Amino acid sequence: MKHTYLILIIVLSLFLAGCNSQIPDKTNWELDDFQYINQENEPFGLNDLKGDITVATLIFTNCTTVCSPMTANMAKLQRMADEKELDAHFLSFSVDPEVDTPEVLKEFSSRFDADLSNWNFLTGYTQKEIETFGPENFKAIVAKPKNGGDVVHGTSFYLINQEGVIIKSYDGLNVPYEEILKHIEILENQ
Repeated sequence: MKHTYLILIIVLSLFLAGCNSQIPDKTNWELDDFQYINQENEPFGLNDLKGDITVATLIFTNCTTVCSPMTANMAKLQRMADEKELDAHFLSFSVDPEVDTPEVLKEFSSRFDADLSNWNFLTGYTQKEIETFGPENFKAIVAKPKNGGDVVHGTSFYLINQEGVIIKSYDGLNVPYEEILKHIEILENQ
């Protein structure tokens, strides 16, 4: 009889621990309102994100260093989320909007087999706007050198909850895929 009670207590403890799962070290950065255009030249803004769990990043298409690996990593995360039947959306802000037109972004996304049904690549703002929006919202530098060269920008992935709050940031180059997927699942169950 004691054995049965012990097993019951262990099972209940595990169940309750799972119910109370939390995302550690939350950032809780509120995303400012925005309205830009996506790769289809259609408006996309904060209101389009609300109600969805989103993973966002900052990239640009003629980047010679980190952007292709980051976008490949995001595409892998998108496929993994789909395999686990998680309802996640994906968002890439261009940090070089004068070069990255909707057409350029659409072509770039095709190199990574991005599923554009739940992944938007954004542009339609000035360089000055993204250089303000990036640091204010994602706490990441965005700076285009005046003498040319690659745009300097952060390399994180950002998990955004259904209310438009950035909950956590992750390394976008050495991606902790399982951790992000677990955190998406926690948000789904809240």
